[in-house]
Amino acid sequence: MQHWWIADAFLALTCWWGSHRLLATRTSAATLIAITLALLGLASTIGAIKFGLQMQAELDSLHYYASRAFGVGGLYLLFMGLLDWTGWLRLHKGLWLAHLGDACLVFALAWWLEQLPNFQLVIGLCATVLCLVVAVFLWRGGRVVHGKWLAFAALVFVINGLVIGGGPAPLFGLPIRMDVFHLLLALWVFCITQVVRYPVDAPAQ
Repeated sequence: MQHWWIADAFLALTCWWGSHRLLATRTSAATLIAITLALLGLASTIGAIKFGLQMQAELDSLHYYASRAFGVGGLYLLFMGLLDWTGWLRLHKGLWLAHLGDACLVFALAWWLEQLPNFQLVIGLCATVLCLVVAVFLWRGGRVVHGKWLAFAALVFVINGLVIGGGPAPLFGLPIRMDVFHLLLALWVFCITQVVRYPVDAPAQ
């Protein structure tokens, strides 16, 4: 458990890097997805401090709710951001603030109903399905690079949730399940960042 802070810290750095790169595009879609990554970065930063300084008792509750904020509100923003990025749902300038408010309301509703894990499961499933649908749409539209990155991101997210999962249980007989979980999340963050940033960095051929 004492070494978990390393993977958490790496995930946090990846999230802040991705969020910064997306904000630099100054588009509504990238802004929404940047907030998604920032929420995950906040949760992983708290996790790194919690495990690194052995402050489980003091930070367990804060870490839990920060993680759920990403899982509920953050993934909702990812869903809306992808819809905007594809052009299926165009957000007028400044309207991303309304979707940020929506995400806060969704999180508040889940918290009030005491259903945060179930809300996270449903929203995460919807976001993953949307990633796959958009990946196929991009691939068939000739944007193969974008499609590959997004499909790979969805695959990593599914494997992480269904096969790895978080928790203290050993993986392959070693206490590395949480480390692998966080490292795969970092890979997912990198993939999502590449999808949205790729047209700026290097136009597809």
